[in-house]
Amino acid sequence: MNLEKREIILREIQYWRRSRVLPEQYCDFLTNLYDEETEVKDSNPISLQNLQQGSIKVWLFGFGIISLIFLISLYFSVFPWPLQLATALCVLIVCYGYSAIYQDRNKMISLVLAGTGSVLTLGFGLWMINLHNLDTDLWRPILIAGCGLLWVVLGFLLRIGLLHYCGFAFWALLYAGFFGQKSPDASIFELELLWLPICVLMIWLSWLLYHRVNGVSGVYLGVGVSLWIMPEIDALMLRQDYPQWVSLLLILKIAAGLALLFIFRKKWITWVAS
Repeated sequence: MNLEKREIILREIQYWRRSRVLPEQYCDFLTNLYDEETEVKDSNPISLQNLQQGSIKVWLFGFGIISLIFLISLYFSVFPWPLQLATALCVLIVCYGYSAIYQDRNKMISLVLAGTGSVLTLGFGLWMINLHNLDTDLWRPILIAGCGLLWVVLGFLLRIGLLHYCGFAFWALLYAGFFGQKSPDASIFELELLWLPICVLMIWLSWLLYHRVNGVSGVYLGVGVSLWIMPEIDALMLRQDYPQWVSLLLILKIAAGLALLFIFRKKWITWVAS
């Protein structure tokens, strides 16, 4: 069996492991069986080993990418806005598209491309708002909502937990800003009612998705745990004139949250590990 076929088989075994098609011990046995026959070729085209070999394709590819980045950075502001939008979309499609392609081939490259695309999404959006002097009170919330939606969807499809979590974090930021403007004098009791039902909903979704969808329940649990202390963070950081005992309440809620995590550790660790 040649090296390429063995690499394909090893990727399939990893897919079976993530999808729970086979038990963990069978996947380990098959992986060790094929690993002992040969060493899998490095699938990273820009690894130090490939650079050291002096492949002209790799060096020309790197030169092209660096040149393109500099050209976009220098001339983006003088492009007409349709070309600016098209350029931004093309760059993002390339980043996220190759992140999806490398998801099974090389996880590190996939994560780097997804992270680059996410930073560029926010950067291009803020850049265009400033270049065209758009109303920041209107367009920044739209940008935050759009980034959150994009990251939630891509984080779910690509199974990138941090990207998925950041999408929910942006929505939480938008949610806090909206109700901060609508109810600037809300009491701590009102803030608890504002955030805790969503906290319960996200933890319930974590339990539900653990039984139906692989690889995302840990993200929803993390979002739910974060929302547990959001009422106090909202009061202390996003609002004014709150009493000092709110800080004590925050510490008590953190202690209570840790106690709950300890009590139910056998359940939620299983969700996260999935």
